[in-house]
Amino acid sequence: MKCLIEAGFPDAAAARAAMAALAHEGAAGGRSSATLDANGKTLAIRIEARDAVALRAAANAYLRALAVFEGVERGANDD
Repeated sequence: MKCLIEAGFPDAAAARAAMAALAHEGAAGGRSSATLDANGKTLAIRIEARDAVALRAAANAYLRALAVFEGVERGANDD
């Protein structure tokens, strides 16, 4: 099973920063794997999993991490 998540950012530097921040997410668990690629302003997260449960868990983990990153970025830009 496969899933693609694409997230847009204001600039390429933010996309690369998000990729670096999320790089550790794929380290946990053996039933799924992910690759991250920042291309311009877009971050692509490609997830492969053995089953639907593992795919959903991995996708949720990356989406939560993206939400946290967005909140941190927004807070940093409020200064």
